[in-house]
Amino acid sequence: MRVAGSWSLLLAASFTSGLALAQPVAPPPPPPPPPPASEEPAATPEPSASPSETTDTSPETGAAPPNTAPLEERRPATVLAVGASPTPPGVDSDRDFRRNYDALPLTLEARFGFNARLDSSFGDGAQENHWGPSYAFAAYLALNREFSLGLELDHVGLGRVRALTGQNSIDSEYGATGAWLGARVFPIRRERLDMFVNLRVGLVLQQVDARGTRADATNITVPARSFACNEWDGPGFGFGGAFGVAYRLGRRVSFVSRVDLTGARLSGDTLGECAAGIGSVASLGGSVGLTYEFETAPK
Repeated sequence: MRVAGSWSLLLAASFTSGLALAQPVAPPPPPPPPPPASEEPAATPEPSASPSETTDTSPETGAAPPNTAPLEERRPATVLAVGASPTPPGVDSDRDFRRNYDALPLTLEARFGFNARLDSSFGDGAQENHWGPSYAFAAYLALNREFSLGLELDHVGLGRVRALTGQNSIDSEYGATGAWLGARVFPIRRERLDMFVNLRVGLVLQQVDARGTRADATNITVPARSFACNEWDGPGFGFGGAFGVAYRLGRRVSFVSRVDLTGARLSGDTLGECAAGIGSVASLGGSVGLTYEFETAPK
């Protein structure tokens, strides 16, 4: 009985272990599916020359990364007009003397100087002083590097004349005021130094300012009476030429000097009831002044 019971336990244990071994093992989880054929791997951005040129966006936020380049590198390039020359870095614009002739520079000019009448206009009995002051204003428009066209207005002193005959005496001062159309040609025109030849034609008015004494021709017993008068006459035709030099003190301001030779066809008849006119004259003058230049058609 003991042997039979032992064999029964052994058989039951063997059968139980066989059932346990016969249970199926759970399969491993399947591998993840491959990516679809239409999706391509993201291209690797090429290295850029500088951080300021990087435009890739962040894959997480979709926004461009902040630009950490220096301020000088992040500034946009200046857009220049065709033919314009940029100001070199570190150069003060007030010391950049280059002109932009496409912008039609206009020069305003004011001068002061002297004038000398070259010939005598009265007889040997008159004492003549041929010197007088002069002043002028002008505006010239530069059409290109070599040529300018403009207008001038000037007044020149033609000197004084003194005469004494019997009881008659006269002291006359003469002057001429002209309006001119002028043209300038520049054989030398550099950034700071200009040399030019100035030609002009115009109309000239003469002026006489006289005072003195006059005897009564109808009654010699009457003493001479004093008088003073002022008369204008003209206009007469005038022409002239000049040579000038201008030196630029700044970008817009220049110092100018000029020598003029001028001729004017004026009347020699008595002007009203005042005094005799000075007649046609030729004069030589010199002057200095300042100019101011600005662009009339900036780009």
